[in-house]
Amino acid sequence: MLTRPRTLQCSIDRDGRTGVGADPVSSPLRQEAILREVRRNGSVNVTRIAAELGVSVMTVRRDIAVLAHHGLVTRVYGGAILPRTKPAPRGSGTTVSGRSRTLVLGMVAPCRSAYYREVIGGVQVAAEGTGSRLMLGVSAYGDERPQVEDMLSAGVDGLLLTPRPDTLRSAEGAAWIRELPVPVVIVERRPEPAAGLDQLERVASDHARGTVQALRHLVELGHRRVGLLASATPTAVWISRGFDISRAIFTLAAGTPCVADHVAYDFAAVDAFIDALVATGTTAVVAHPDEQAALLVQRVRARGLAVPDDLAVIAYDDDLASLAEIPLTAVAPARYAVGRLAATRLVQRLREGSRHVVQESLLLPRLAVRASTSTRFLPGIDLSDPSTAL
Repeated sequence: MLTRPRTLQCSIDRDGRTGVGADPVSSPLRQEAILREVRRNGSVNVTRIAAELGVSVMTVRRDIAVLAHHGLVTRVYGGAILPRTKPAPRGSGTTVSGRSRTLVLGMVAPCRSAYYREVIGGVQVAAEGTGSRLMLGVSAYGDERPQVEDMLSAGVDGLLLTPRPDTLRSAEGAAWIRELPVPVVIVERRPEPAAGLDQLERVASDHARGTVQALRHLVELGHRRVGLLASATPTAVWISRGFDISRAIFTLAAGTPCVADHVAYDFAAVDAFIDALVATGTTAVVAHPDEQAALLVQRVRARGLAVPDDLAVIAYDDDLASLAEIPLTAVAPARYAVGRLAATRLVQRLREGSRHVVQESLLLPRLAVRASTSTRFLPGIDLSDPSTAL
């Protein structure tokens, strides 16, 4: 058990635990208790000492990170041990001998088909280029904290996180991210100001501007009545914002069907959406994701309508759009570039330490024009030609 620290700034019992009604143990006292435990036993377990001190495991990890930064302990899986050698300060990327130290980058991302595979691919290339190692965890849009805890226990130097959107809307939801003991870069998310994550780097696609690009293309083709059909995804929120911005910029007609919370593969809902398109005289649609756009085209053609003559369609994501029976014009987020830049920024943050300037980087998607909006893309034309990208 822990012995009582010599200098007390709050009410703690003889084992170092806070008593009922006592103030929480201050950071210096916690760190003193952790260091004493390591020196006495040669190691400390984060779960046990967190229970002893009456604080969260994350708080103890943060304290251990501070001690490791000053070379007083070495972080290991599940806790800390006595330092083997005196390390360089965290973020320097070198040892005391001057040799380069391999940084370990932890990444927790949703499991979402090709989209995040491309982001991860960009991270891998950046990690290899900087001599870093990537450790990957998948959240499947669930609670990311178990994967983050595992990575911290394994000793990652920094984290690339794609949290659930609701986590980034309030200070309460984002509290655990603010308490992380290592530098963090938020990937493909844009935290709300209320989340209090202003000091965290973030790299994301500018989906709102990507949508404006799509609407601009349709307007240039003469369309003024444009609809929106988007499945409920984190991306759909920004597509919807971009759609509203475009309506104002291009003075598009009101009253067209706009759905931003569609349930994927709901055929009845798609048919009802098409009914609304016909009833309102809508001549173009932005659909997200690609599968939704392809399904919409299939159902439209089944009614005897022609694409793009009767209805122009732009897909948002460009995972599979080029493979559709009628190749789909699509907005393509720069997924690979997002991953590469995010990893590069994290390594810069680790190496520069307090000198690093926090940045928010929004990468503009590109528009790949194909047959679903333009009749000039006839069979025989090479649709992969770079000149078709706007």
